[in-house]
Amino acid sequence: MSEWKEYKLGDLIDVKHGFAFKGECITTEPTSNILVTPGNFNIGGGFKVTKCKYYYGQYPESYILKEGDIVVTMTDLSQEGDTLGYSAKIPKQDGFKFLHNQRIGLVNIISDEADKDFIYWMMRTYEYQGFIVGAATGTSIRHTSPTTIKEYTFQLPPLPE
Repeated sequence: MSEWKEYKLGDLIDVKHGFAFKGECITTEPTSNILVTPGNFNIGGGFKVTKCKYYYGQYPESYILKEGDIVVTMTDLSQEGDTLGYSAKIPKQDGFKFLHNQRIGLVNIISDEADKDFIYWMMRTYEYQGFIVGAATGTSIRHTSPTTIKEYTFQLPPLPE
């Protein structure tokens, strides 16, 4: 087995904040625009498409997410931080656009040494999520930040492995 190297997540990724969509244009009535919120994250990570929020207003094109994009929740309403920091991938959903809402981070791989799928699954581990919850701010609503996420240290295998 080859040598795994220690990295800070920030050596390999960047995390982009979402857009502050106008509250008066958010609805539960289906439109072609699904607004990605912390409610779209399963406990333990992964995307859920039930009880979506939709958007019918104007928005910048740069906040449309693509299929396979990795997103991370930076706010959690539970005391335990059940979904805080966990990753999900934007699914294929014909006829819909997924919008990058505030308090959701878009993970961008910035290093050739990192495999996108490895990062996705590492960001769904208990060790990673424990670090994020342990560093979270707030009591009834828990928050993390791109800075905190990028501070997580872990072992990364070489790409061939």
